[in-house]
Amino acid sequence: METETTTARRPWGLPWWAAILLPLVTTAAGAYADMTFDHRLGVPFQAAYAGGCVLSVLFVRRRNLFGPMVQPPLILLFAAVPAVLVANGTTLGSSLASQALVVGTPLVDNFMTQVGVTIATIVLGLIRLILTRRRRPTAPEPEAEPVAA
Repeated sequence: METETTTARRPWGLPWWAAILLPLVTTAAGAYADMTFDHRLGVPFQAAYAGGCVLSVLFVRRRNLFGPMVQPPLILLFAAVPAVLVANGTTLGSSLASQALVVGTPLVDNFMTQVGVTIATIVLGLIRLILTRRRRPTAPEPEAEPVAA
């Protein structure tokens, strides 16, 4: 008797939580390093932010692709802001106006980077969705029977 072994087909790519964690960690690390050495969010931060977001879109599972396509603004907010606060040593006792300036300035300065990264992730995600869609098998057309002459 022949035994059939079936292997469960596992989806290729990162799970949804890793697709969020990857750009979050790379952006926070880039922001902290850039704030520590250069005291502003410059090119190293922008490269870490863009790289993490693009890699997230390229390596996530297809069914989880929407989140990484639209997450760059949230990644900038939830990774860069805490890194700026930690690097600057801003305390909760500081005035609200000084905290707003410390937090808002890097976000405003990197707005065009955020727009570019968001557009890039959406375009890459759409390309990936189109290229990896499953095509339904088409039924072969019935052959016409030859007509006897």
